[in-house]
Amino acid sequence: MRVTVFGADNDIGRKVVQELIWRGYEALVFVSDPSTVTGTWGHRVQVVSGQLTDPVALAAVLARTEAVVNALDPRLDRPGAHLVEGTARMVAAMQDHGVPRYIGLGSPAVGLCPKEQPTPVVKAHRVLLRALHPRVHGQMRQMMATVTGADLDWTIVRFLRHTPGRGRGLKYVGYFGHDDIGCSAAAGDIAAFTVTQLLDARHVTEAPAVSN
Repeated sequence: MRVTVFGADNDIGRKVVQELIWRGYEALVFVSDPSTVTGTWGHRVQVVSGQLTDPVALAAVLARTEAVVNALDPRLDRPGAHLVEGTARMVAAMQDHGVPRYIGLGSPAVGLCPKEQPTPVVKAHRVLLRALHPRVHGQMRQMMATVTGADLDWTIVRFLRHTPGRGRGLKYVGYFGHDDIGCSAAAGDIAAFTVTQLLDARHVTEAPAVSN
């Protein structure tokens, strides 16, 4: 399977690409500046340069792919309006080229999951994010709404915060208020779970929260 990865120039995105290689996938890495990504990924990774808001560039890369992993996240990348517009153009290009599977990142701090019963910790994160980082909150809300409102086989992997490296594997996957979800997950474990969703249909059109 050939997978296009967006956001491969942040910590989780780089680990997603490494996980794809380890599991035998081919990866197309779409970045605006190729110098921001490593050149040691090997022959199964092709780096494609383009702007997220360029429909021609998106069409060219998505016409050659079978699934998308979108690791772009306003918490991980320098905030910019292009993330919202870019996500909308990405989704449109996926639909135009018949690419059904989308896996992205999100946060329980954005209330978009009807299965969830927010705990005091989640409520506090929501208040803080809206108050201290309103632009990030707005971008995340719009990005997630764009994806979940589209006719795609989407999955949003959500976490409150991430730590560097890899832990001992995700211990908890589910929903706050129903499952024992913690506040933190290791970047490597988030990436590994994200890649497993390419062939796992249990969370299609769902937004599970994860933690170590």
